[in-house]
Amino acid sequence: MKKYGFLATLALTAMLAACGSQDEETGSKSSSEAANSEVQTTVEEKIVTDQLGREVTVPGSIDRVVTGGILPYFSTWYVATNSTKEIVGMHPNSYNAAKNSVLAKISPDVLKADTSFVQNGEVNVEELMKINPQLYVEIATDEKSIDKISEAGIPVVAVKAIDAAAAEPLATFNSWLTLTSQITGTTERADRFLDEGKKVQAQLDEQLKDVEKQDKPRAMILFMHNDKSITVGGKNFFGNQWLNATGAIDVAENDVTGKKEVNMEQIYAWNPDIIYITNFTETQPDDLLQNKVSGQDWSQIKAVQDGKVYKIPLGIYRWFPPSGDAPLMLKWMAQKNHPSLFDYKIEDEIKTYYKDFYEFEISDSEIQSILNPSSDAAKY
Repeated sequence: MKKYGFLATLALTAMLAACGSQDEETGSKSSSEAANSEVQTTVEEKIVTDQLGREVTVPGSIDRVVTGGILPYFSTWYVATNSTKEIVGMHPNSYNAAKNSVLAKISPDVLKADTSFVQNGEVNVEELMKINPQLYVEIATDEKSIDKISEAGIPVVAVKAIDAAAAEPLATFNSWLTLTSQITGTTERADRFLDEGKKVQAQLDEQLKDVEKQDKPRAMILFMHNDKSITVGGKNFFGNQWLNATGAIDVAENDVTGKKEVNMEQIYAWNPDIIYITNFTETQPDDLLQNKVSGQDWSQIKAVQDGKVYKIPLGIYRWFPPSGDAPLMLKWMAQKNHPSLFDYKIEDEIKTYYKDFYEFEISDSEIQSILNPSSDAAKY
């Protein structure tokens, strides 16, 4: 297989060298300054196999990582390593999630990340070079970015999203943690997460085993939304797996694969009992419950009539895609779907999890910010 390593030419090597002498506050250096720096070579390198099956040569010790279109990955790095200081650059959409997350308080270094290398929705390689990444992590479907960054001599690790582990969130996140562990040599936190996820799912399965199909709520995932467009999630997407795992029926699973734009007539035909709204849209439950959206009448939908419209939480990252908070997502959604079966207090579950897993004493106000995330987190 083709190997991707450091720069093939001395000139480009000089541009990217001297990473250790960067200004830690700004995390960036101009290409001209980099070119004049003393060339440094790595003491140790390793080869990892990314999720496209590519062998990628990476430094044995990494302290400058940039993350692109695989938006949750910065939080994956934190879960695996207990640190975000290595994340020196990230996609602007990731940064908005980070800025509005509890992770910004647990590990404030995450807010030092540079976002200027993404311009007009694309990676600007010249700006990226100024950040001097030792490693770039990109979503596996963005072949254009993977190729042009690799050609610039920066090691690129490709990570799959919905096509990893059949879009099963816990298994997908575990695959990301496993890859990160291979890169960093850290395994303890990854193993703990996997064990916790399995334990929580087993608990839910036990509670839900006697629930008949007709007693399961019919739910819909509102993935993206505004007054001009309605996009829902369906089969082979994270929402479908969350709903199946927590005792609900996905109303879109027979009509939608992945995500799809639909109209209100389709929503009326589905008439879901519950609507879950992701953090990839600024829409809040009150926008539907109070019928605020111009040109759309949500008042006819059963979920709206019954007041069962919920914004999916945002903890160390958005809870809809895979994240370190996945066991909490399971508990939260299971309780919304079957409140009589799951009578725990979700606030207590969050407090215990954050103390045990992240060693963070989370406050009541921070818990409320998780459960009631700002629309700002969805802004580009």
